[in-house]
Amino acid sequence: MRYDIEFPPQLAAPNPLALTAYNALGLQKGIQTDTNNIQPRIGMAWDPRGNGKSVVRASFGMFYDHPLLGLYFLGDASDGSKSGQLLFAGGSPCGTNAANSSPLNLNASNIFQGIQTLPTCIPPSFSGNLGYLPNQQLFQALNFPQSVFINQNYLTTGFPLAFQPFGYPQSKNFVYAYSQQANLTFEQDLGGGFALSLAYNFNGGRHLNRPINADTVRGDLLVKNWQNAVAFANAVGLPTTSPSYPSSPLSVAICPAAFGLPASGAFAPAAMLNFFRPSGLNPSLAGGPCLADAALLANADGLGLGPNGSKCDNTLAFNSAGGCVVIPFGDMDANYSNGSSNYNGFTSTLRKRFSNHYEFLASYSYSHAIDDSTDLQSPLAPQDSYYPGLERSNSLFDQRHRFVFSAVLQSGKLSGDGFVKKFFSHWTFSPIVEVASGRPFLIITGDNTNFQFAPTAARPNVVTGSAAGNGCGPLVASKYSPTGFFQEPCFTATSNTTLLSLDGDLARNAGVQPWTVFADARVARRIYFGERINMDLIVDCFNIPNRFNVASVNQLWTNAGQPTAAYDPRQFQFAMKVNW
Repeated sequence: MRYDIEFPPQLAAPNPLALTAYNALGLQKGIQTDTNNIQPRIGMAWDPRGNGKSVVRASFGMFYDHPLLGLYFLGDASDGSKSGQLLFAGGSPCGTNAANSSPLNLNASNIFQGIQTLPTCIPPSFSGNLGYLPNQQLFQALNFPQSVFINQNYLTTGFPLAFQPFGYPQSKNFVYAYSQQANLTFEQDLGGGFALSLAYNFNGGRHLNRPINADTVRGDLLVKNWQNAVAFANAVGLPTTSPSYPSSPLSVAICPAAFGLPASGAFAPAAMLNFFRPSGLNPSLAGGPCLADAALLANADGLGLGPNGSKCDNTLAFNSAGGCVVIPFGDMDANYSNGSSNYNGFTSTLRKRFSNHYEFLASYSYSHAIDDSTDLQSPLAPQDSYYPGLERSNSLFDQRHRFVFSAVLQSGKLSGDGFVKKFFSHWTFSPIVEVASGRPFLIITGDNTNFQFAPTAARPNVVTGSAAGNGCGPLVASKYSPTGFFQEPCFTATSNTTLLSLDGDLARNAGVQPWTVFADARVARRIYFGERINMDLIVDCFNIPNRFNVASVNQLWTNAGQPTAAYDPRQFQFAMKVNW
């Protein structure tokens, strides 16, 4: 029995405004002490025949992990408050007309052209708190406490942000990961130095770290809002060339009230609803003629959070009785401890102890590894943070077959004084051969098809050739598709869009890399110079057949499986070692 307890570093809490939002989203900053890390372990060995030639071994144990220090760093340095990180979309560069100056001109186009704080771009009353450095095309990061990007200063200064800060916190009740490991082995002495081993191994990972976006976009609601806005714009004759025309779900900027109609909540500016995140209204944009429509729509869609995640009424003032709390965040890619994995493996090993100038080991493993997450990095978040359970699939570490053979053969000292016997004395030949099946890889579209801003996790749909006319773009033939073709998920102005319809239905890690074969060998000759001094001449050869072994492949659905890197070609290594 083993018991571990750690006292992790305690991080300073976010400012009160951010802390209230953390509680509403079920998040925390840092990791609390985990006090129940009890780890039972047991093992046994049994000689079933009582002759010392057979043995059965069995063991079981629990082993707790230690959270990476990177989690603490991310939770502190990227909390979305004292350290602000923001996403800026592209936009039109500012012109020369000062009448068009507005804080809404804060976009990537102006930032990376060095014109963001020109008077014709953003009014001086706002630009002074940006800390923008035009020559470096970046924002002041140090010794600038008045920056609108930290500590939610943009709310106190009234600066509107379409995309609010994001962060990498931890989920509440985060616990340490652990594994349950079990082994059952039978080993038999076959005589003559030979032994056979048959082993089963199990490893179950529990409470594994995994990133999940706690405040991700509801793509279905975003598209529905756009569909209603398009229908309205067409009905009132708004030209498609008008800047106000809703050209995409992310760019909806109109509402019925803006056209002199009573507020109905049929549609509203997407940015005002924080792009339909669970957090509800964007507090920096909560004003103007569209606020009533946005509040009604948020209520109808179940958006907005009260204290500690309770329901709230968006038509009431922020932080009032029954009203919603201010949540000044966009995406919050939090680290949760709800991941899991299972590994089951069978290994057979035949070995021979060194005798009669040789020894060898031959081993074959058949195994299967499945999991629902790979690592704590945010690019490895689920395709859909609302359905993280759908990520369960073959693991990236799943290698079904692996065969390894290694041997050492020595000529020893041959008797006699002839040249041939002397020449063939003291040679060593050591081959090693490994044959392994390919590991899975994730096939992605690289596009923000479900509006959750996770293009490195978005996957394509599996379709048949008849899907060519469905309006969702081209078909791509692929051997990794069960039907032979892939297609990106899509939506239209009239489609019945759901969360799952925006997700690709291809399973996670559906691709499999090619098999690899490695054959290496060492040839060595020892030369004696008397009794105390000798020299080894060594030649190592790697990848003897010069086989093209694929190391990594293209993940994009249009070229999935195309090799992008390979292991080393045939190589020789020469060495000389003097012993005395």
